[in-house]
Amino acid sequence: MNKKITIFFIFLILISFITCKRNKPPETPTVVGPTKVGVGAHAEYKAVATDPNKDDVRYHFSWNGQRETTDFYKSGDTGKVTITFEKADTYLLKVQAEDIKGTFSEECSLTIEVVTNQKPQRPTLTGPSSGLINKKYSFTAQTTDPDNDSIRYKFIWGNGQEKITDWVASGTPVTESISYSDTGVYVIKVVAQDNKYVWSDTSDEIRFEVKKELTAGDILFIFSAEEEIISSPAITIYGGDTLVIFGDNGGNIYAIDASSGALRYRGNALPGDDLASSPVIGPDGVIYVGGAGEGRVYAFNPNLTRKWVYPESAQAGLGSISGTPVISADGNKLFIGSDNETLYCLSTANGQVLWKFKAKGSIEGSCIMDNEGNIYFGENDSGYFYKLSPNGEVRWEIYLGDPIYGQGAINNNLVYVAVMGKIYGISLDGRILYRASFTDTTVEVYGGPVIGWDGKVIVATEEGYIEVFEPDLTKIYSYQKTPSLKSTPCLAGTEEKVLYINNDGDRLYAINPLTENGAEYFPSVSLTPPSFVKKLQPDFISSPVVGNNGIVYVANGEYLFAIVGYKQLPLANTAWPMFQHDPKHTGRAGGKR
Repeated sequence: MNKKITIFFIFLILISFITCKRNKPPETPTVVGPTKVGVGAHAEYKAVATDPNKDDVRYHFSWNGQRETTDFYKSGDTGKVTITFEKADTYLLKVQAEDIKGTFSEECSLTIEVVTNQKPQRPTLTGPSSGLINKKYSFTAQTTDPDNDSIRYKFIWGNGQEKITDWVASGTPVTESISYSDTGVYVIKVVAQDNKYVWSDTSDEIRFEVKKELTAGDILFIFSAEEEIISSPAITIYGGDTLVIFGDNGGNIYAIDASSGALRYRGNALPGDDLASSPVIGPDGVIYVGGAGEGRVYAFNPNLTRKWVYPESAQAGLGSISGTPVISADGNKLFIGSDNETLYCLSTANGQVLWKFKAKGSIEGSCIMDNEGNIYFGENDSGYFYKLSPNGEVRWEIYLGDPIYGQGAINNNLVYVAVMGKIYGISLDGRILYRASFTDTTVEVYGGPVIGWDGKVIVATEEGYIEVFEPDLTKIYSYQKTPSLKSTPCLAGTEEKVLYINNDGDRLYAINPLTENGAEYFPSVSLTPPSFVKKLQPDFISSPVVGNNGIVYVANGEYLFAIVGYKQLPLANTAWPMFQHDPKHTGRAGGKR
């Protein structure tokens, strides 16, 4: 009897052992992925399940008679597949998990709606063409979606790395940064994907050369604005950072880091105003600029929040303002002209009009100021040039016979101003002491003269000539850089002398101005980024500025370029080396640089 009982218990133990070791199927998986996609989308679906026996599992995806199976994963790990749907329909995606012993789970499912869809436009990609190892550089992608779907970008960095961005609205530019630890040439591209998971065509590539050190003519960075930039950049320091300030034709004003191009601050004008006027920076760091659309004058705090606007939005504007304001030495008064034939003097505290002067014609150019606070400007209808006292009294007016589009320059009690085919040297008491003709006597001047080393006067003309004169306007050199020059030159260096100027052919030149043919220090730099499509040629274009770091900043189209200058020489220490005298655009003889 005891023997039978013993056998019976052994039997129960064996049955129990066998039952415990019986394989159990994986749990029903969970599947995730987009439920609404476009025809042609490459949509990713993920499944995950655990196995009670901790066996490895794989996943079977099936839809519309098609099937795809993953490799085996550890229990609880996620498997994924990418499915391309070729036609619009409603699909039921089913998923089963299978363990390594061949046991299947229950099915789970996901309903997917596939709709007709247009892929995003091919994105543009902008950024520098060269940089240094172990330093971050920014690249900007932008495109639109024909269906106005939200989009995201995939940056392909050329070193095996990729970055997929967050979703943004159609048309929104997105900037990402990369650094490389090795020298070499990296091919950078970007593609865009809409929220129906359809990819665009691939952008044009940027061949980014990583060096141990940058050389003259290398592009340090490119900043992409929303609209075309006619505004000439100014430079200031705020919050310990050196910032480049400029506006665009969409009414936006930007402050970007001078070393990296990173956006620090952004402001905006009232609707309808584009910022063709260039910014001037007051002694307190406040930034003043005029609007060419509605014709309003803006004061922005250093962080680009708006301080005041004149006139207010409820009132009519002043016509159109394309010239750059000038500020009194004490920072209390702002002077600016308009195409309504009026020069305004405003209080910098609140924008209140202190006085105004009616000229004989439209004022499109910028005002300048002498050491005593007198204001000089021209008008571009009949060609009168004026000198006003700080209180708005007419000191003198001179008829020069042709429209005056640019601004003057002051040196040694002379103000130099250029008109069609000619340049004048006028004494501060209103006498024409010197005059000279250009090589082409029929060309306009849209920029202004600059004063170089030993008082030499340099001016660029619309037909691409750079004319170099002695202080008494005896001509020294004349040489041509085609096709057209509408900006004001910028001078750098002391012993070694450099003239920077950009032309209408999307080039920046670095010239030794005191050579017979205008010898170039390095090949002209292309200001045409990849996929550059908008190319307008207005009467005024952005003029270059050189920072203390020897970097040249200049705009073309919607882009602000930072270019390594020749030997990174700083701005020339001359009487009037650039547009509006100095990097803050004070427009004032003796203004701070």
